[in-house]
Amino acid sequence: MPVFAQQPVSSTTTADDVARRAVEAQAGSTWGKARYFAFTFNVDRDGKIAASFPEKWDRSTGDYHVSGKDQKGDALVIAMNVNTMKGRAWKNGVEATAAELPDLLLFGYRRYINDTYWLLMPLKMMDPGVHRTLDGERSDASGRKWDVVKLTFDQGVGLSPGDVYWAWVNRDTGIVEQWDMKLQGTKPDDPPVAVKFHEFRRVGNVLISTAREVVGKKQTVRLDDLVIANEVPKGAFTK
Repeated sequence: MPVFAQQPVSSTTTADDVARRAVEAQAGSTWGKARYFAFTFNVDRDGKIAASFPEKWDRSTGDYHVSGKDQKGDALVIAMNVNTMKGRAWKNGVEATAAELPDLLLFGYRRYINDTYWLLMPLKMMDPGVHRTLDGERSDASGRKWDVVKLTFDQGVGLSPGDVYWAWVNRDTGIVEQWDMKLQGTKPDDPPVAVKFHEFRRVGNVLISTAREVVGKKQTVRLDDLVIANEVPKGAFTK
């Protein structure tokens, strides 16, 4: 991994300038119209799939569907609305009882929060409750430069508002090519974890990195089977 030098950015550049440029470069006016997202959140460790969650989300209504296995190996299907926290769930093909349902809906909501943020973070930097500050410039021996935007969050934003992220925005292209993350609950002297963005492609005219390498962990988060559309396909949320 190259050694990066930190240098000041122009005094006329603001964190909001950099963040808005990233949103424009990766989605532009398309972002406001994008409604339906479908993808499979795959965690690849040492070349093997360690976890896999096919997901669908209607950004307009909050309807959400996720399936996959929990840590115990039970096969789950959860169909819910992330705005109302209401829905249905199945474990190993059997519908959840009233007593089981709250925990399964919380499992689904945690997947929604985590996985859609991995998918869309560069486009969510201007969301309400997000605070942006410039954290200088990074450059490498090849002359490439990145403006780094530090992201912090209001209490009540997401499930872990104490998380801190640093988005590396390519100076030439405006594209976020890396984030560093310092997660809530880690020790104060633990260094941030670097995540490099690979395999960019446009889906529904939104530019998305579909492979995120967790540096030093032999782990990659893959965002496979990606669909982004302005309309919800008929029957998309029928179990």
